[in-house]
Amino acid sequence: MKFEFIEDLDGYFCEKYANYDKICILPGYRMPKMQETTVDAFGRKYSYTLPAETMRLAKQEKCSSLLVELKSRMTDKNFSFSFRPLGFFQRISDVFSKDSFQKTLKAVCGHHNADPISVVDGLEINPAVWKRILSGEFYPSKPLVLALGLSAHFTYQETKALLRSCGYDFQFEDVSDTVISYLLLKEIYNKEMVQAAFAEYKLLPLPIKN
Repeated sequence: MKFEFIEDLDGYFCEKYANYDKICILPGYRMPKMQETTVDAFGRKYSYTLPAETMRLAKQEKCSSLLVELKSRMTDKNFSFSFRPLGFFQRISDVFSKDSFQKTLKAVCGHHNADPISVVDGLEINPAVWKRILSGEFYPSKPLVLALGLSAHFTYQETKALLRSCGYDFQFEDVSDTVISYLLLKEIYNKEMVQAAFAEYKLLPLPIKN
């Protein structure tokens, strides 16, 4: 079953996806003119380079067929472990930082009347590991933060804040980041719809319980 929102996701993806190394080699892709010349008020000509966004799929006349070709080449290699250890000095720094993951998560959970300890109940994660993340010994991996955002029904901005507290951010060069950012922005948390979006873009599943 193909959900109707997939078409809207495709449009968003074409507007946002920014891995130009993969976009520009697609058969039928037409490299746009990246240099323009203009004349100022004194009649002097000068050239300037257009922004990189000019190369995105949404700017192509054959956008739909190019996206089909791009999807056929997709493989997801972005999955990683659920945590990464912190060094001694980073742990000390986080104790005094108002933007640490623990403090940011507590604030986000407060908006949802959720408990930071049990907010991961919908995820496949060892409770002992989560306790060590909450204690400041570990940082969660980026896929874990993204999975938490979807599972706990956090907003895009809340998830972005959690990512930044760990030194991450949404990277639109990544297929997974682009797709998940759409789901969060549109507040699409239904598991079947999330799975459909992942299947459409050949993404590996996040550690979300079925």
